[in-house]
Parts: sequence; C-alpha cells; structure tokens
Amino acid sequence: MQCFMLFILSHLLCPMCSFAYSHRNLFGRNQKLNISLERGQIDSIFRVNYTNPWIEGDDKRTSRTIIIQNSRTPGTLVHGNQHDNSSLSIGRVTAGIEFSRALRPKLFPQLSF
Repeated sequence: MQCFMLFILSHLLCPMCSFAYSHRNLFGRNQKLNISLERGQIDSIFRVNYTNPWIEGDDKRTSRTIIIQNSRTPGTLVHGNQHDNSSLSIGRVTAGIEFSRALRPKLFPQLSF
C-alpha cells in the first residue's frame, strides 16, 4: 500500500519525474517485482514486471515473468491539432508472459506471449 501511495503522490506533485520500486526477494522466495513510472512533458509510461523463478509444483524449474505496461501520448503528435480544440490522447496497454526453463546447464530457451 505504501508503494501505491508513493506512486499517486509522485504522479500528482511532479509533472515531469520518474519513480521506481524494486523488490528482489518478494515473500522470501526469490520472486522479483519492479514497478516504474516515467512522466515527461508530453508522455508517460507505467510498468510492472513480476518474475517467479520457479513455478510451484514444476519439477523442471520453469520460471515465469509477467509484464504489464501502460503508456499515454498526446494525440496531437500523431493526428495534429483538433478543429474543436479538444484534447486527444493515445493510450496503450500491453501485457506479456514469458516462460523459461533450463534444458541443460547454461542453456535457457524462452517462450513469450
């Protein structure tokens, strides 16, 4: 909850800023969580990455990474100024899941969606 409050506070108080939070041993299980926000004069991007190095119950040690990203860009950069002076904003939400497993020592193929 503290991380969420810091995100909201930085978003409201700073029109041009960046914020990042990283935890390398989430729940004491070597799970990784990265949260970041970048705001510029004309665009912004918010990212969340979560990695579980060993999916529970899998004896092959398959790891899973979940990625979610939300970005906003003013539409005037792409479409020009609007005739009625309304503000147009382009928002993109992207997400992905990546699985990886060691076939041999030092050989880690990955499958991403």
